[in-house]
Amino acid sequence: MNPYDNPQGSPYDNPHGNPQGGQGPEPVSERAFDPIDVASSVYEHGWGPGPVAPAPARPVPSTPVPFLPHPATTGPDAAGQPGRDRPAAPPGVPPAPAAGASGPVPVLGEEPGAVHHVGRKPPAYTPEPTGIADVGADLYAGTLPDTVVDGGTFGPVTVRAASVRGDSHRYRGECRQDAVLVTRAGDLLLLAVADGVGSQQHSQRGSNGVLRLLARQVAHKAETLLACLRIGAEADFAVLMGQMVAAVAGELAKDAGQWGLDPKSYATTLRALLVPADADVAARGFVSVGDGGLLRLREGGWTNCEQDEDDGALISTRTHCLPEAYEQTRVRLITDTRPGDLLVLCTDGLALPLLKEPDLQDFLADRWGGPDVPGLAEFLWQAQVRVRSYDDDRTAVCLWEAAR
Repeated sequence: MNPYDNPQGSPYDNPHGNPQGGQGPEPVSERAFDPIDVASSVYEHGWGPGPVAPAPARPVPSTPVPFLPHPATTGPDAAGQPGRDRPAAPPGVPPAPAAGASGPVPVLGEEPGAVHHVGRKPPAYTPEPTGIADVGADLYAGTLPDTVVDGGTFGPVTVRAASVRGDSHRYRGECRQDAVLVTRAGDLLLLAVADGVGSQQHSQRGSNGVLRLLARQVAHKAETLLACLRIGAEADFAVLMGQMVAAVAGELAKDAGQWGLDPKSYATTLRALLVPADADVAARGFVSVGDGGLLRLREGGWTNCEQDEDDGALISTRTHCLPEAYEQTRVRLITDTRPGDLLVLCTDGLALPLLKEPDLQDFLADRWGGPDVPGLAEFLWQAQVRVRSYDDDRTAVCLWEAAR
């Protein structure tokens, strides 16, 4: 029997969803173009690095170079001023203190210290990780990191991303079931988040696997997808993305079968943005299956970009999930972006409190709504600001549109 064949439907025994069963998608004929064997496991084969080339021999200087610089005893270096061997500090950065100088060292950044919280009371959980997942119970789950942070600049946009294990998972020593992806396929940027269904034992495999498989599909069709975005062909883009998500769902179910697991145990949501590198192309492609959020910060105010979706109730306790609910894929083009906008793609661990808690809206608007994009460490500190009663994994990808 096909792993999708479930005419009676298959409600998950958890608060996350009740997708309808049905016949699974036929495998797509992409193998001739795929350097990775699609029949192999996305966790065991095809994802590791190739052979490492030997490092080139380092040339030996003709004149010996001292291991440590000679101490400066006279001249501008001795006074702590820029000199021949001490370049001037960049604008806005205080110079390093001179050797032997006393007094406190300046601290850069305005918000050092413990993770902040909003609301009258802090969460009951401690703000830092406590329990650690055990590799003996599940090697895959036990080797997932507590926190992931990523980012970069691509054409007209700057990206920051973070995925943080929720307080409840930390307390129980369980792994993070959210996943995040920041990657590119030629002139197309792919940003994606996935939220593994909490009560499904292997949903962390589903959330991480669905992002890798989607990246492979996008890499195959990047030029066609980019052409759709360039001319605003939403219908063609939706058809193509629907086919790709169906193919991803089929491969995800196949991977579960190779490990002797029920495909339902991989249950995960999916949300993704595709962004061209060309600054003249304003369209951003959005695809989603299940809950989560896509929000916009513009001129200090937050907007839910999915509030017009018929079945996009973010505060619902039931949601569609892959690999079963591939037919519930929602696709649209976002064509009303403006310079200086911020798009936030996130799992419901951030979407729910951000939509419901004004204090959190104000906190993040103050820090993300200005002209300066935070650094990676600063962004991570901001993204994990705590709100009482919200203890789920939290994953967010922020996309800053360049001011023009």
